[in-house]
Amino acid sequence: MNKRKILSILLVVILLSGISISSFASNEVLNNQTPNNEQSGNHENNQNNAISSSLDVLNQQKEDSEASLDRVSKQLEYVQTEMSSMLLEVQKLNDEIAQYETQNKEMEAKIKNLETSIEETTQNLEIVTREYNQREEQLKNRLVALYEAGNISYLDVLLTATSLSDFLSIYYAMTEIAEYDNSLIDKVDAQRKQIDGMKTKLEEETIEMKAIKAKSEQAGIVLANKKTLQEGYMAQLSDKEQKLSARLQEYKEETARIENIITQISMTQQEFEIQYTGGIMIWPVAISGTGITSYYGTREHPIDGIVRFHQGLDIGNTGFGAPAVAALDGIVTYSGWLGSYGNCVMIYHGNGITTLYAHGQRVVAEYGQTVKQGDVVLETGSTGNSTGPHLHFEVRVNGTTVNPLNYVRIP
Repeated sequence: MNKRKILSILLVVILLSGISISSFASNEVLNNQTPNNEQSGNHENNQNNAISSSLDVLNQQKEDSEASLDRVSKQLEYVQTEMSSMLLEVQKLNDEIAQYETQNKEMEAKIKNLETSIEETTQNLEIVTREYNQREEQLKNRLVALYEAGNISYLDVLLTATSLSDFLSIYYAMTEIAEYDNSLIDKVDAQRKQIDGMKTKLEEETIEMKAIKAKSEQAGIVLANKKTLQEGYMAQLSDKEQKLSARLQEYKEETARIENIITQISMTQQEFEIQYTGGIMIWPVAISGTGITSYYGTREHPIDGIVRFHQGLDIGNTGFGAPAVAALDGIVTYSGWLGSYGNCVMIYHGNGITTLYAHGQRVVAEYGQTVKQGDVVLETGSTGNSTGPHLHFEVRVNGTTVNPLNYVRIP
């Protein structure tokens, strides 16, 4: 057995036997999906409070996260080991099942909204139809009355007046009747068009709902088949592999929750009135000799099913305490602990563009602070999911990561 295989097996044994995840810590950290404003000074506007309301809770869970969840996920992410083909299949099926479950939830929400809309439209259609029928009946009676009156002109009626006062009263009454007739005709016509529009909407929504329900049923069948297949594979795994599979799934859920936090922050931060100034971003570590140790994209040797895509740049050879600097002017929209990112700073630059600086040993910039390009925002370290001191640097557009090399200049 070669050295690499021996080392791999030892690491898996250590992982499976010696480390447990604190579900309380991870849930407390991640269920609070907006950072608090402990470091925000006297910033009292509502959007700042909404973004930073739970940073204190995140910081309180820092030690627990470092000792449990982040130690486990760190090893899961960076340890190179050999996983059985059966375990890899289980992980792929887990991903597919999660995807189908998400799609089904989205389709269920759409169906529920359509059902509510159809119900409301049906009720409104009944009300408008009743009013329309009443007005249409009134209009028919009015037309019959006019027909039975024959060819009597307004002048004939007015000439029946016996005095000026009588003349004016008759004229006023005839004007009112004419206006009522015109208004009745307009209302009947408008309600007829409204009814036609409602019927069209009902037809379209009913067709759409049937299509979504059919798609949901198909997805449900596929999901059930995949779960059956997954159960078959799981039954063939050893006890150790089953425990490892559970750990891998927990790590994926941790990653998804952290991503959701960042997405929520990204959605809120766009309320800041700041315009992207453009230009090249500077290198985010202000010392010489640093370089990229892991590029944006699929990692070279990840554990399959755990790290398929690296969402930023890892900048190594920083040591502990190197100054991480703002790559561009902006406003600090997050400053504090962020689960597997460790100590983290996010800066909004306007037009949906955000930079993220992670794994610091200490945050320097405060939430809500306006920073200039080159200002120190973080001291590099190895907190969160990290095997050594480095800076993890991301560029996001409207919450979605993009290749930082499209924005930053390499020294």
